[in-house]
Amino acid sequence: MPLISHNFTPGISEKRVYTREVLFAAAVVLGPILLFWHLHRQWDPNGEYAYGWAVPMLAIFLYKSRWDDRPPPSAPLEGAAFLAILFALVTLPARWLQEAAPERSLCACAYAVACLGISLSLIALMGGSAWLRWFSFPFAFILTVVPWPHTLETLVSNSLMRGTAGATVEILCLIGVPSSQSGNLVHIETGVIDIAEACSGIRSLQAMVMISLFLGELFRLTPARRLLLIAAGLTVTLLANVIRTATLSSIGFSQGMSAVDRYHDAAGFAVLAFSLSGALIVAYMLRPTKTPTPISAPDGIGLTFPLKLCIALLIGFFVEEISVETWYRLHEPKWQGWSWSVHWPKQSKGFHSVEIPKDSLRILRCDESQAATWTESDGSDWTLYWIRWNPGNAAAETAKVHRPDVCLTSAGAILEKDLGIRLSSVGGLQIPFHSYTFRMGEKTLYVFFCLFEETTGAPATTSPPQFEGMDMIQRALKGQRHVGLQSLELALSGYPSEQNAQKVFETHLGKLLQISSSPVPGTKE
Repeated sequence: MPLISHNFTPGISEKRVYTREVLFAAAVVLGPILLFWHLHRQWDPNGEYAYGWAVPMLAIFLYKSRWDDRPPPSAPLEGAAFLAILFALVTLPARWLQEAAPERSLCACAYAVACLGISLSLIALMGGSAWLRWFSFPFAFILTVVPWPHTLETLVSNSLMRGTAGATVEILCLIGVPSSQSGNLVHIETGVIDIAEACSGIRSLQAMVMISLFLGELFRLTPARRLLLIAAGLTVTLLANVIRTATLSSIGFSQGMSAVDRYHDAAGFAVLAFSLSGALIVAYMLRPTKTPTPISAPDGIGLTFPLKLCIALLIGFFVEEISVETWYRLHEPKWQGWSWSVHWPKQSKGFHSVEIPKDSLRILRCDESQAATWTESDGSDWTLYWIRWNPGNAAAETAKVHRPDVCLTSAGAILEKDLGIRLSSVGGLQIPFHSYTFRMGEKTLYVFFCLFEETTGAPATTSPPQFEGMDMIQRALKGQRHVGLQSLELALSGYPSEQNAQKVFETHLGKLLQISSSPVPGTKE
């Protein structure tokens, strides 16, 4: 199928017209292709945006559907060429910052808007306002793969986890299963059900927004009916997740906690099938009785081929990718290894490893992790969590938002004091630790948390890594990317005050951490 109808100017050879079509199509689709390429690292199969792999094909399908019944082109939109150039100028700084902070949704959103703006500007330049209105949705649909801001995502996820846990407890009490809620935990007689992010509905919610938008376009629903479809789809998804957790909790109560793991994945697939079926049924019921005919624009208007602009944009995209990669390669020193590793006190009383839940590991997307608990000689209980993100892992923002004040409060702990950040000296290396005091039931927890960034070829930072504002720009100016991150969280209980816990922590930290001046491949056992 040709890209455009051949109402070209007489005297121009068909081969030349075909060349213009190809150049125009390349300039229109190259931006979205590069966007997909730079975002695909976020589409972890077990992550919130796993559906991103389906969006390119769905967007192509929607564009093809729109192309088949497109209206005639109208006069080229005035100023479209200027907008295309303006968007092209935005892509360079957005791409430059995105390489330094690929996890930042602000960078991804700016780059996405610029790339899609170029495509729509070219369409408006060729087909005018008629084509701009007609083809806007297939391109806007691509924005569903752009990650949400992590602050918003964490807020929604925590609210859903607590809400799901509360609704589950209410349902269990109604059917005669004794239960209670603590944060996002559901306590039953046989154990504890952890309503993790995967079970809260956040993944289903994000995917349902995309599916509802697709179905609304597929059935050509009116704007009001599309909003109704999204609302209905989200309601069905959240209801299905509550039923899922209530069912699993009931199974855990009657058959034991081991049965929960056996039915967990099957229940997840059931939720997916139920949600998709519900959205499809609602979309079908809302479909118009007659397919609306496109509004015809004045016919007989020749198509505009912005050949020089298309060539300039293609060259611009090529130069941009080369320039960004060259900048970071020139400024990026060779990876020198880790500054410290953990020396696990296996000889301590009651030392044993703690298994980190698989759902938590899928959320963290870390490369290495280990946890253990033990009892010190003074009778205090210690628990240590160590997590590592290797250079090149694009989950730095995930590491940032999963802090004790977020995760422990979600598990039912009460934050009593935020004691701020203090530098602890270990072997001449200054390591920043954020101190907290939590109340967990009758127990007081003194928590020391560190998110440590390894900057390649430079002294390690002495302050917590930052990922936004001027810090993000400073990263780009220094050519910093693919940094390594280590997270260490130490929880102490059994001490009379935070001063006493802080003193003991400083004393024992030198025994727990091994400082290295050479590359450290892993932890010392």
